[in-house]
Amino acid sequence: MATEPLQLIKNLGLSDKAAKVYLACLELGEATVQDLARRAKLKRTTIYYTLEELKDIGAIFQTKRNKKIYFLPEEPANLLKHVRERVWDVERSIHVLEEKKHAIFRKPRLYFLYGPSGFKHVWDMIFQSKQKEYRILTEGVNFLDFVKERYILDEIIKNKKKLGISSKQLIVDSEYAREIVEKDPQENRRSKILPAKYQLPFTEVITKEFVAFISPRWDNTLFVVENEAFAQTRLAAFEMLWEKM
Repeated sequence: MATEPLQLIKNLGLSDKAAKVYLACLELGEATVQDLARRAKLKRTTIYYTLEELKDIGAIFQTKRNKKIYFLPEEPANLLKHVRERVWDVERSIHVLEEKKHAIFRKPRLYFLYGPSGFKHVWDMIFQSKQKEYRILTEGVNFLDFVKERYILDEIIKNKKKLGISSKQLIVDSEYAREIVEKDPQENRRSKILPAKYQLPFTEVITKEFVAFISPRWDNTLFVVENEAFAQTRLAAFEMLWEKM
């Protein structure tokens, strides 16, 4: 996690130059354009454009004293509040963009992801898809190749329950798998245990819109097939196996 002040400010959505000017304003408390240019190590012409950006988002405000203009920083906590409000505004109107998306013919996609960030991205896709159920075919322990168990509990399971999402799981028999299955009622899940003789190095997560394949540790690779026909085929195969167990 970034702790450098400049990076923290940029994480709020500011450009590099705007972040430098805002940080300079924080450090100076009250400053003229010349003061800010000197502190941020930027040209005065650049400062003028950047100040407009900062004023537009409420990061700074200006005052006048003795015919001289001074700039003061908004409190960081209040700036974060402004950022959240803008995000909420977008969330309330996101349906407008969603309608545009469905107006375009969606072509099938196959793409690769890597490592823990790729693993987390797959779950973000599931939680953002508004689907209320997914299927999973797994050995169970595979997830621990990418993230710690605490992340699974605090992020995946917590979000799953919050969004009212359920799942059906076929999991290869093991001591760890049985520990997982015992938690089914608390984690919105139904499971059936496959005989231990079956090996499933790849975990498969199946939704109505896409299928994600999560590799074992030594591959450190995930790939997603975003195609409804393929997803429907995998769902049918899963259900056939489920009914035979």
